[in-house]
Parts: sequence; structure tokens; C-alpha cells
Amino acid sequence: MPDVRIAFLHDHSRRASEQMEIDRLLLQKLGSGWPGLLRVYRFSGPCVTVGRTFRQELPKEWGGAPDVAVRPTGGGAVLHGDDLCFSLFLSSRPSASPRFLYPLFHDWIRSFLSELSVEASMQSGTSSAPHPGRLCFEEPVCGDLLWKSRKVMGGALRVTAKGLLYQGSLHVPGYSGDALEEGFVSWYPKTGDVRLRVALEREGILCPA
Repeated sequence: MPDVRIAFLHDHSRRASEQMEIDRLLLQKLGSGWPGLLRVYRFSGPCVTVGRTFRQELPKEWGGAPDVAVRPTGGGAVLHGDDLCFSLFLSSRPSASPRFLYPLFHDWIRSFLSELSVEASMQSGTSSAPHPGRLCFEEPVCGDLLWKSRKVMGGALRVTAKGLLYQGSLHVPGYSGDALEEGFVSWYPKTGDVRLRVALEREGILCPA
């Protein structure tokens, strides 16, 4: 049987509104013949993204955040700058709760961080759903990645009739966004691609054709 691979898109840096619009358009294309897509990108400057149900005022210390965009997923507010962002699109809907994707994807990212000598741990607990009124990196929830007691990776989901979208942000103190991007783009084709595919197949969300 031929392998079913996740398509990989190492995308350009853009403004927050442009990046979120790309994800919205790709979300609408789910179920059009491709099983999945991983898009990796950065923002062209400091900005904020908020979940689609976020209604809280942003902190004043964020400087007014002139570039604010609404994500197609849920969750709270994220201040972006030196982070690396991931959007994973899957055309198959899981039979169980889609929240399994938080620990699955974050554990996969943890294997990448190990290559950088960053030994992250996963936040334990009962709730894996980001609260829509919170500032995402101030309060870890179950499945988030921690390093030196600080949250370094969180994400949010959107489930539709065609599939699901996971959006995540990786910010590691001491590592620039450029360094994270360069390291990930080098790691992914060597081992990351296979590891992600195996993890998704194990959950029954991605199967050989």
C-alpha cells in the first residue's frame, strides 16, 4: 500500500491577519482529496492573535498591539514575536474527542525540542481546552509543554464537518524564532515526518490508502 503522507508547507512570514486568513481558506478546503497538511510559519512583526470567542481586553503592557487578528480556532490571546507557529489540518475526524491531538502533537514537538537539548515536560491536569478569556502563555492547561516551569507550547482546535485544525505556538526562552524555524525545518524531513505520521496512524486518524 502506498504511504499517506502529511503535506508540509514551510511558509513565508506575513502579518497576523494574512496568516489567519490562509488558515481559514485551508480549513474550508479540508476534504478536497488531501489527508493532511502541516503549515509552519512566523509572523512578520510583533502581533497578537485571539481565539474566535475571545472578548477580554488585551493587557496595556502589550503596547496597544496594533496588529491583532482573530484565529479560526478557540482559546485566549497570544502575543507573538520570537515564536514559531504550526497549523495542522487533518481531513479525517477522530471518533473520540479531538482533544487527544493536544498531547499527541505536543509530545511530537517535545521530540524536536530534545534535538535542541531542551527537555520539556507536559502539563498534567484534567482540562485540555484553553479558556477563551485567558492570556494563553500565562496559564498552562493539560497537554501544554513546559520548560523550566514556563509554558513554551500551547495550541487550540477547530473541528468542522470536514475535519479539524490545530494551531500552536512554540516560544522557547533563549532561542530566537529564526533558530527554532531553522532547527525545525532541518529536523522535520529527517525524522519528524515519520514520527508524526506514525503517531496519527496509531490514533486511527491517518491510515494508509
